[in-house]
Amino acid sequence: MAKVLTVPTAALLLLLACCFAGVHCDDTPEVRRSLIAFLRELAGGDDQVARDLGWGVLVPPCGGGGVAGWKNVSCRPANDGRVRAVTLESNGARLNGTINATLLCAETAIRTLSLHGNALRGGIPADIWACKALTHLYVSGNQLSGSLPPSLAQLSQLQVLDVSGNDFSGEIPGDLSKLPGLVRFFANDNRLNGTIPDFNLDQLKSFTVSNNNLTGPVPKNAEKFGNQSFWPNAAGICGAPLFESCPPPPSKSPQQTGPLSPPPPSSGSGSGSGSGAEADDGHGNGKHKKRAVPKIVMYLGYVLLGVVILAFVLYKICSNKKKRSNKLGLKSKPSRGKGVYGSSRLTTTTTTTTSVTTPNKSAAYSIPTSAEHSVAATGAASAVAPPSTSLVVLRRSGTASPITSRAAAAAAKDLRFEDLLKSPAELLGRGRFGSSYKVVVPGGAALAVKRVKDAAVDEAAFRRRMERIGRAKHAAVLPPLAFYCAMQEKLVVYEFQSNGSLEKLLHGSIESSQGPLDWAARLHIAAKVADGMAFMHTTLSGSDGATSNNSPSSGDDAAATDGPIAHGNLKASNVLFTAGMDPCVSEYGVTSPAGGDAAALRGDVHAFGVLLLELLTGKATSARGDGAELARWVTSVIREEWTAEVFDRALLAGGGGDGSSEQRMVRLLQVAMRCVDASPGSPPPPTMREVAGMVNAIREEDDRSFSLEA
Repeated sequence: MAKVLTVPTAALLLLLACCFAGVHCDDTPEVRRSLIAFLRELAGGDDQVARDLGWGVLVPPCGGGGVAGWKNVSCRPANDGRVRAVTLESNGARLNGTINATLLCAETAIRTLSLHGNALRGGIPADIWACKALTHLYVSGNQLSGSLPPSLAQLSQLQVLDVSGNDFSGEIPGDLSKLPGLVRFFANDNRLNGTIPDFNLDQLKSFTVSNNNLTGPVPKNAEKFGNQSFWPNAAGICGAPLFESCPPPPSKSPQQTGPLSPPPPSSGSGSGSGSGAEADDGHGNGKHKKRAVPKIVMYLGYVLLGVVILAFVLYKICSNKKKRSNKLGLKSKPSRGKGVYGSSRLTTTTTTTTSVTTPNKSAAYSIPTSAEHSVAATGAASAVAPPSTSLVVLRRSGTASPITSRAAAAAAKDLRFEDLLKSPAELLGRGRFGSSYKVVVPGGAALAVKRVKDAAVDEAAFRRRMERIGRAKHAAVLPPLAFYCAMQEKLVVYEFQSNGSLEKLLHGSIESSQGPLDWAARLHIAAKVADGMAFMHTTLSGSDGATSNNSPSSGDDAAATDGPIAHGNLKASNVLFTAGMDPCVSEYGVTSPAGGDAAALRGDVHAFGVLLLELLTGKATSARGDGAELARWVTSVIREEWTAEVFDRALLAGGGGDGSSEQRMVRLLQVAMRCVDASPGSPPPPTMREVAGMVNAIREEDDRSFSLEA
């Protein structure tokens, strides 16, 4: 009778078969079980996640021998069957468990762990130090709490650490600043306190600790990253030139010890009255005076220090009063100093039938609003606006979205229209559809305000559209925090993104140390933007029931706005980067036509194709053009069979120069050309959902072939 193989025997034979098939045996079933258990704990005990991703003990993680490997892992650059990277990003509430470093570090070859954009709880475990090969750790955008473990500093190979957008508290471990290879550190949007360790900022390429409760001096050369990397924080943060100079440490008087110290007064009785020091009318009296001199100097020092502190406090009080006195309608003079507050304010002016102009250059960036918020001649206060034209705050709960930081969500919770008008404003740029401003509201949160130029847009339709967009949340679409809608004025408020736009990053004008984007980064941006656009095109199709209860919901106009909503102005300058350098689409629906116009949706597809061409060629489109010139140039090059000449040289030189990568570049170029091709007789352009599917298929193939690390 044939002997029945037991499960361990079968597993061993399968493992041997894998070895003969070309899969290395360094990957053991024990390691696989640990990684599967690690994923199970991330998922809060749900085994379905592992099954959906194909993680199984009998399946080699890296594949081989005709067997598909695990999803969301990478085994490159080595080809020994061991997992180098685990990337479980943007799964939302599906990954709501905890991080178990003991299970993860059973695979000692792990170099990259990315858990960005989930709902993980707990903290970073102290035994993370066991992952000795770890070089990239991303846990941003979760619900992690507690303190950062000092054992992070034992990861001697660590290059990138991103803990932003969580609820961490306590101090930043001081030894993190001593890691020799650390080049990127993101700890913004937490509740960290204490002082900032003395990082060598000359070594770092990216650094931000903003939106915490940190105090004390900033590291040397902090101006390399600018004010936005350190502010807002606690009031005591200091260090020129970004903040007030730190006060000198209080001087200490030298202690009198040793043979020069005066002898204690005599306790015995003498012929005179009083103590021995008082009775000494010779050398003893001189010693008494000598001892009193240092004490007097010390007390005077304390008095002077107190006077300095008092003067500083009075100066700040007077300065704040002066700022508060600059009410609505008063034009502020440009600031001579440096800082985040800029040199102008969003102010209101009385609107009449004729244009109101002013020669005052200091108010060049003021935003005139409708007559419903007109200012009295004295400029002392604004008129009370009717409820129908007040600021509509979309995030009154104060909770942060996958993109919005806690600071911005908290600022939006109590945001008032008057806050925008009184706050200093800095012009960010002007475009066909209006101007953008950076505004720092009371409390220190930085917001971006888009002033919509097209005043002919129907007020009720605009209101419904903004409310619907505010409810449709996606990690790649920047949500509006609030909006203001009147007959001749429309403002939309977002959180300010300090890492700039794709336009600046692509074309070399961004004020940071970011190097040229490589192929993997550009493909990641393309996939994220495509996902966000496809989500918005389909979610806002009318099935979400997103009709405002506070707006008219009957009639043809209301029904028309229940259709899909196009972006209307997708371009590289409207693709912004979050604190974690993830792309997100800004100004969604601000300028799109009402009623789900099919032509506008096709226009989004065309604009996305132009965006792909910019990513692949590195060439900018004209400021007011639609990308037609770039598309014609690409078409002419392809027609001459010089396809390789299309691609940006920095793209090819950045690690994407092998044959397989170039093939995927060509495939992405074909997707772009399908989006922009409007020639007679050409097939209809794909939908954004179809485009997103094609781009993600290219990205998944790229992920299977290459490491996610640069």
